[in-house]
Amino acid sequence: MGLDESTFAQTAYAPDVVESNAALGAIVREMGWPPDSAQAYRAQARERLAALAPGGVLPRSALAREITVPLPHGSMRVRVFDAPTPTGLYVHVHGGGWVVGAADEQDSYLEDLVRGTGQTVASLDYALAPERPFPGQLDDCEAAARHLLDHVRDLGAVTATMGGESAGANLALAVALRLRERPAATALRALNLCYGAYDLTLTPSARDWDDARGGVLTTERMRWYAEQYAPDPAQRTDPAASPLYARLDGLPPVLLTVGTEDPLLDDTLFLYARLLAARSPARLLVVPGAGHSFNLMPVSVAGPANAAAQRFLRDALSS
Repeated sequence: MGLDESTFAQTAYAPDVVESNAALGAIVREMGWPPDSAQAYRAQARERLAALAPGGVLPRSALAREITVPLPHGSMRVRVFDAPTPTGLYVHVHGGGWVVGAADEQDSYLEDLVRGTGQTVASLDYALAPERPFPGQLDDCEAAARHLLDHVRDLGAVTATMGGESAGANLALAVALRLRERPAATALRALNLCYGAYDLTLTPSARDWDDARGGVLTTERMRWYAEQYAPDPAQRTDPAASPLYARLDGLPPVLLTVGTEDPLLDDTLFLYARLLAARSPARLLVVPGAGHSFNLMPVSVAGPANAAAQRFLRDALSS
């Protein structure tokens, strides 16, 4: 882990990874753009995700159950994956550009996280944009995470970590920054952030990614996602919406994972540098050839990357 000139020297990528990036790009192009509405796109995205699963059905973990946690205004469902003897609680925030996605769309990944870390996993099923835009969506995630961290013993744990993917990594980091200012009863021991979007004005790599590059994201789509979450352009440089602009000292150890073929590559590279400058402990894993959401897919580079994240979390819990 780390960063030097050798990080990007590999250009002969694993064939299955290249094929996956191209296939996902083709699926995205077939869906057309822009969508008629966020709601229609959300339903379409879930159908396409299910179609990619074996038998055309999203896998369901036998470990999973649902609980409800209170929010200042209402409540949130949380999908819980119980570890037999929990080493900690992992608060998970799913991705989906703040607009799509759900807590039940990555059961296999979260079940593997339970096995690999010994933690009980609690995945937040937060309300989506544009119905629940910034800062409401972040407020909800903070309130739910805070409740879970204040009641970790109810889930059989005494320590906690947190993480997410893509927009979920954005929200997880933003929540962690709020918890730094007003701590919960249980402190976070680590953050596991995968290919997050940390600048809603778009970093250079995000501004120059068209359909020909493949994968599930393009510049046009990323701009649309940001507009749904933060409709006021002035919000997009608010450190709570774009954590790259935040003061980053005083955080727990952070693992940042991203692929070289991810349009959010610069988001991770820039955040890594800023964390180091803030003297917050940070580690970086750049995966050659990997595209956006790669670690949720059946590609050869996913297993080693997920195993590295699990080791990081185990080490954080045992330190």
